[in-house]
Amino acid sequence: MALVRDPCFWKRFSTAVHMDEESKAVNQGAHAKHDAASWLSRERRKSKRSIIWGCVIFLAVVLIIIVSVVLSWLAKNNWLQPRLDVTK
Repeated sequence: MALVRDPCFWKRFSTAVHMDEESKAVNQGAHAKHDAASWLSRERRKSKRSIIWGCVIFLAVVLIIIVSVVLSWLAKNNWLQPRLDVTK
């Protein structure tokens, strides 16, 4: 017996099995209870939440890098030092 070589096979297989179980539950009349706790909808919410948090973290890191570069450039050009008004 040959092994499955596609690395995404088991993910697709598991999703297909769960979708089949959901469709059977809907056909049997357990529609209202099963929709609220659906495995597939929970997985989609987790995926969406992960993507959103990934974007937020990425933007925060980019913002920190930009601020640090700007502050270092200002310090290098002595823009952060108070100016002494010398009038003679």
